[in-house]
Amino acid sequence: MELLLQKVGEDVLPGVVIICGGSFRRGKASCGDLDIIITHPDGKSHRGFLSKYVKRLKDMKFLREDLVFSAHGKEGTNHGVDTYFGLCTYPGRELRHRIDFKVFPRDIYAFGLIAWTGNDVLNRRLRLLAESKGFRLDDTGLFPATHSSGGKWGTRASASLKFETEKEVFDFLGFPWLEPHERNL
Repeated sequence: MELLLQKVGEDVLPGVVIICGGSFRRGKASCGDLDIIITHPDGKSHRGFLSKYVKRLKDMKFLREDLVFSAHGKEGTNHGVDTYFGLCTYPGRELRHRIDFKVFPRDIYAFGLIAWTGNDVLNRRLRLLAESKGFRLDDTGLFPATHSSGGKWGTRASASLKFETEKEVFDFLGFPWLEPHERNL
């Protein structure tokens, strides 16, 4: 599956990075859905990729139904993350499976990998740890948080801290590094 998705991605945009995340990346024996995390190393070619990629996968009859398609383009909302949720079929089969694509700009890709690899228990622990240190963590970054009038952590600041890798995020938070297969907490 990952090879098929990578090959089609390379046909659409040479150099694109496509990772099957979620339970697949964590090495689980079965996967309820497929979480696909995408970027391009140059930091800009990912823009507009998702619509071409989805079209190509539909033409191949791999993608069968759309659930959500949200392209934020160059300067849109959600830090330029494009999203597609749909249903796919494995080649030669009719049973449909949920598939989610998230296309991240290169500068926030590490956060997308962490969030979309999971698991949910680890993500919650990392968010709480970040909050205890005065930050807000989500799939688009690690942001200094502001205090609300009641003394609680409020909204996040607009600019995220920059990290190239998942390990750098773990290290900054002081959380022991876990390889993806170790994240089934």
